[in-house]
Amino acid sequence: MGVSCVLMQSRKLMMRIGRSLLAGAVLLLAACTEPTDPVAVATIQLLPGLDSVEVGQTYSGWVVTLRDANGDIITGRTPTWESLHPEVATVDDNGVVTGVTSGGANISATIEGKSALATIKVLEPILSIIATPDSFDLPLTTSRTIAVQLVGPGGQALSNRTVTWATSDPGIASVSSVGMVTPIAAGTVTVTIYAGTKMATVRVRVVAEPASSVRITPQQPVHVVRLGQAIQLTAECLNSTSQVLVGRPVTWNSSNPVVATVSGTGLVSGGALGQANISATCVNVGTGNASAQVSVQVTLVPVSSVSITPSPVNLFVGWPGQQLTATARDSAQNVLSLQGRSVVWSSDNLPVATVSNQGVVAGVMTGLAHVQVAVDGVSSAAINVSVQNAPVASVVVTVPPQLKVGSAHQMSVTLRDAQGNVLSGRVVTWSSSNQGVATIDGNGVVQAVSAGPTNITAISEGVVSLPVQLTVIP
Repeated sequence: MGVSCVLMQSRKLMMRIGRSLLAGAVLLLAACTEPTDPVAVATIQLLPGLDSVEVGQTYSGWVVTLRDANGDIITGRTPTWESLHPEVATVDDNGVVTGVTSGGANISATIEGKSALATIKVLEPILSIIATPDSFDLPLTTSRTIAVQLVGPGGQALSNRTVTWATSDPGIASVSSVGMVTPIAAGTVTVTIYAGTKMATVRVRVVAEPASSVRITPQQPVHVVRLGQAIQLTAECLNSTSQVLVGRPVTWNSSNPVVATVSGTGLVSGGALGQANISATCVNVGTGNASAQVSVQVTLVPVSSVSITPSPVNLFVGWPGQQLTATARDSAQNVLSLQGRSVVWSSDNLPVATVSNQGVVAGVMTGLAHVQVAVDGVSSAAINVSVQNAPVASVVVTVPPQLKVGSAHQMSVTLRDAQGNVLSGRVVTWSSSNQGVATIDGNGVVQAVSAGPTNITAISEGVVSLPVQLTVIP
């Protein structure tokens, strides 16, 4: 303030002594004070950074713009704040708004007599976000929208709230502003939902395009598999437009593994005569699987040749039979199983040798026979079966306890083979150790000559019996 100004004002003050001292002092100070900023505020604009807060939340993100008469922005001024609806929202000296109850509140900012109003809504608080579904699998060719329900106090549903979306990996799946998830590549992402101060997450697994059908090749209704052999099947997974889906896993299954088995690569092997259904399944993640099946008939491989072992065969009459083995082969000389095949054995000389249905040949009498086998109507070459008498293995003589001088008696002898079978028709030679006591002829008839002991012995085919004592009495 200049000195002249002070003196001038002092004189004026003395001249107006009759007025109130306080009023004069105020006029004096006003007349001698120069403004620090000569630019006056012409307009004020108030904008909220967001249009709503929840009950109990605070907000201070106001945007206050001051301009002078030329439209230039003025800074460095502090407004005075006021809520016109404090029952809905309050505001402090720093412009911090606090939501009290749901509704709308007008907030004013005033600077140098200029005021501006902005409305802010107070909303019921969001207590939780319910996302449906909370996790799901999404095929690469399909988009899906996540439904969201906002829940407020008392469990009531809240609407008309701002919901924002985000995905953890936009390279796998994107999400729109309305919650539509669009797959981009196979993988797993987390979709996050924001509303108010709450958030919720949804797990989304992007999977390959589902298979709609399966094509099994060779394409024929019935596949014939020879018993003991195998055929190779292949399967392709197809989409809804019958295009091949590359790299899809396929599982195989047989309805009757006893008849036909199938490997993980589609190799079908015949195990028994009969029919089985072979199915191929393309596994879809998150959706139903696709499958197809074919019928497999397991049949016998045609017989090309048959042989018998052993050959030839030598048998003894009455002895246990010899087991013969029939071997059937196909045209490539592969040995074939006889399971389920017709096997017929035959002998051309049954009085000499018989053969059972199981191929056991037995000697009946001495001679020569020929044995054959036919497998599925294909006959083998005949083998020679020679039957001979079994050799004598033991000779046992039976004599009476005593004979009187002058009497005669027919001696008995029992011949057996190594199997214990009694033999007949063999030549037997007899002898007496004491011809003066008893003699014996070639037919085994003993003649008592004089009283005393003697030993009777029989020999057949070189086998000698044990001596048996014979006593002749007067």
